[in-house]
Amino acid sequence: MKKITVLLLAVAAAVFLSSCEKSEIQTFNMKDCSVYFDGVENSFSLRGMTEEYRDLHVKVNVLGIPADYDREITLEVKDSIAGPGDYEILSSVIKAGELSADIVIRVQALKEGVEQKVIVLSIVPNEFFREGLPAYSKAVVKWTDSYARPVPAVWKNWYLYISTGYSKALHRILVEEYGDEIDKCVRSKGDATAENGLIYKDPTWWSALNKRVRELVRDHDTAHPDAPYMHSEDYEVYPRADTPVGQGVKPSVIPTIYSTLISL
Repeated sequence: MKKITVLLLAVAAAVFLSSCEKSEIQTFNMKDCSVYFDGVENSFSLRGMTEEYRDLHVKVNVLGIPADYDREITLEVKDSIAGPGDYEILSSVIKAGELSADIVIRVQALKEGVEQKVIVLSIVPNEFFREGLPAYSKAVVKWTDSYARPVPAVWKNWYLYISTGYSKALHRILVEEYGDEIDKCVRSKGDATAENGLIYKDPTWWSALNKRVRELVRDHDTAHPDAPYMHSEDYEVYPRADTPVGQGVKPSVIPTIYSTLISL
């Protein structure tokens, strides 16, 4: 009996030591931390912009552990279709205790005849962050006078009540029917603040919108069977509401808009 007890204790000790070794291997040190872009394609629409400047927010995440001090992200701008006067990086800091942040870029309103501006941001290793995954160390940031998928607070509601896919063609129909306000409506009071200009709409409004959009597109397609509303070639289906812009799935055949609308 004693021999069995000793054997069991030996096995338990071995398991314990093994788990400790695995834990040590998985532990991050500060010097191991890196930072990466949440989405490598970031498009922002300035359509209808009346102010002189607008702040764009590009999300980054930390691979590692939080620190009890602020950590600066070093950025390099390359391959740009924009000059120094077109934009300014206002903030690129991971705050103490945080594992994500927004890089804030202030852009100037596009001049007449200019459709878009583009910059490519690259994360450069520094004293706080080592080199990260190459695929997520660069991000394209585009601001355009055309249509672009709405900001995340708005898009997550389009995803739930309109369509899990996005295209400029669908966006254009929504704006033509409901005005520019459709780009600012959210379902959460917490998402609507005086600072961001978003507008709270309760769930019943969103349900009614779902019905109206389906009826609008269906009635058009019924009246024009040879020319139904179609998505444009930029159409992508997103597996999740928080999937970044440009990282959805492009179908082999562009579908009709009606076939992709949410049915509640």
